Amino acid sequence: MKRFLSIFLAAILIILQVPSTGFAYRDGVPNIIVTSSTTYQGKPGESISISVDLTNTGYGYAENITGNLSEDPTGTGMVYVDGSSYDNIRSMRDRESGTLSYRVKIDPDAEGKNYSLPLEITYYGEPGYREVPSKDKEGNVIKDENGKTIYEEEELPAEKFTTKANINVRVTQDKTKSQLIVESVDILPSPNVKAGEVIAVGFNIKNSGSAAAEDVKVSLGGLSGDGFALASGVNSRTIQSISSGSKKYVYFELTSSKKISSGNHELKLNLTYKNSKGEAITEENNFFITVASNQGQSSNLIIENLTYPTGSIGQNKEATVGFSIRNQGQSDAKNIIVEAKSTDPAGVVPKSVSIIKLDSLAPQDSQNLEFKFLSTQAAETKNYPIEITVKYTDDLGKEDTVEQFVGIFVLAPEKGDPTKGKPKLIIDKYSFDPQLVKAGENFEMTLSFYNTSSKKTVRNIKIFLTAEAAGNSTDKEISASSAFTPVDSSNTFYIDSISPKGRVEKTITMFTVPDAVAKTHIITANFEYEDNEGTELKDVELIGVPVVQQSRLETAELGVYPEAAVGQPLPVSLEFYNTGKVTLYNMMVKLEGDFQTENGSYYVGNFDSGGSEYFEGTVIPNEPGELTGAVVFTYEDSTGQTQELRKEFTLNVMDAPPMEESPEDFPPDGDMNKGGIKGILTSKWLWSILAIVAASVGGYFFYKKKKKQKEEALDE
Repeated sequence: MKRFLSIFLAAILIILQVPSTGFAYRDGVPNIIVTSSTTYQGKPGESISISVDLTNTGYGYAENITGNLSEDPTGTGMVYVDGSSYDNIRSMRDRESGTLSYRVKIDPDAEGKNYSLPLEITYYGEPGYREVPSKDKEGNVIKDENGKTIYEEEELPAEKFTTKANINVRVTQDKTKSQLIVESVDILPSPNVKAGEVIAVGFNIKNSGSAAAEDVKVSLGGLSGDGFALASGVNSRTIQSISSGSKKYVYFELTSSKKISSGNHELKLNLTYKNSKGEAITEENNFFITVASNQGQSSNLIIENLTYPTGSIGQNKEATVGFSIRNQGQSDAKNIIVEAKSTDPAGVVPKSVSIIKLDSLAPQDSQNLEFKFLSTQAAETKNYPIEITVKYTDDLGKEDTVEQFVGIFVLAPEKGDPTKGKPKLIIDKYSFDPQLVKAGENFEMTLSFYNTSSKKTVRNIKIFLTAEAAGNSTDKEISASSAFTPVDSSNTFYIDSISPKGRVEKTITMFTVPDAVAKTHIITANFEYEDNEGTELKDVELIGVPVVQQSRLETAELGVYPEAAVGQPLPVSLEFYNTGKVTLYNMMVKLEGDFQTENGSYYVGNFDSGGSEYFEGTVIPNEPGELTGAVVFTYEDSTGQTQELRKEFTLNVMDAPPMEESPEDFPPDGDMNKGGIKGILTSKWLWSILAIVAASVGGYFFYKKKKKQKEEALDE
């Protein structure tokens, strides 16, 4: 009903604005896309079936749909079409689907690799209609008794459209062959990257061959200082082995240049490995990262370059905590308040001011800060957390907070005879890489085990880790399972001995399950060890791991007609969904562009996981020409960071033709006033308008009737 009213209103407006030049009309534009997988697998000598599913996502009929599957453009002839390379679909309605079918033959001598066959799909929209001046046999324009041109209807030819795709045929070999493929590419925290942003690019690598891939080296290509560069680490990852059918996940942290242009940027993922015969195999995969426009991006403060005592300090000793705050956003951060405080004043107290205020921090500027603390005389042997909080306001008036924790380990003197009593084994410090652990990704956890005794050695140390349940999953097995699992190792490790006042560090790679709740999860470290006399001792330490869930906002296809006239209202609508596992906070949807709007913004508020919403606004163009606009989604993710998603559209805006007015149609003001209601009712102007409106309504229903008859004929 809403679509009918929009079309009906647009038809009346066009008719009222163009009475002297005629008008053209088409009932929507079809848009056919490939919705099925375009990758198939076969062995040398096989003939495989190719089924390509198509869907018409537009708002008009698609007719005479033809798909042409071409030969491999490399000219090898190893993979080719077996039979006809053409297949047809008679027609497809709005949102209707269809299938093109082919058979492809793989040569017996084909090598084990990917072969790409180009597929070109052509189709036609429905014919349109336009009004043209009527002419006599001599070609003269026919006019009525009042000298006005008479128009007649002329059919417009159907428009031709083309869609292109590639059908990939993966040829597999015998059991001595390994075949690594990239199943998926993840761009986090958002697929639309901003200039100057640090992102993680993750790859799910699967061995689809029948033999293990050994000595796998994964590296990135196409990095540059003007585009994407490594944010940390090295440009390669090494995996010892990937068995047949199994998968490995690797990721790289990248940073985009502050000067990077918006649009798609191509990078390469290079895979080098050995098969069971020791043969070296190299493959290159291309992927793209989309960079969004950085206009209007808010400020974004981060804490970096942390310095604090890495060892232990005694009682009544000074400790310095230093760091820098940097604005990696695109606008000034203002009213900055930085606070560093001890969470346990019984053991550690501030020695300097605990709050520092800054007026502002420009984009890419940084400020070094320092706070001093003092351990008390009553401090015990343990780790004392220091909480660092940075609060600020951006140009839009939005308040934001950044938090960070560091630990100061205090070693108190032993009471009584140090040769007596039991030695104690503790974790005096731990760290994570990255600091914020992301659900569904790996992270490295470094633990430092410290023997607090000054006289006794601890031996035969067994340490095993247990994690709490992931929680809050609809799947009971996932909800009850551990939030973390070790990667390529056990959750139990052994240390031969730790000398008095000695420490040993261990690093373990952990995987965070995708369904882990966004919160600080607890890992329990269980100790079993012996003292000098062989006495068995046990102890427990708790480790807090901050886990964040990645936000994910997706939208349906944008509904907007590409043609408009100056001053003519045009509806813009789309559905959007929260496909992530966390709530999106303070969501706002807006229409942006050089035009007037009606219902141009919609405040959603907190958008729950799994929810769906609908937005519809109206655009009113001001000037003719090409007009670019966007539907902009802004929200805060689970870490408090502001995210933005833009759905852009382009309109072709035409001038509104002037109304032709005849002096006799409009009586002088005096005559109109003098005639009163009778003068109005006898006005040619009024009856002309009513006639045009009646004709447009009748013409619309006549068109709908013809279309319905055509649909019934196609069904038959």
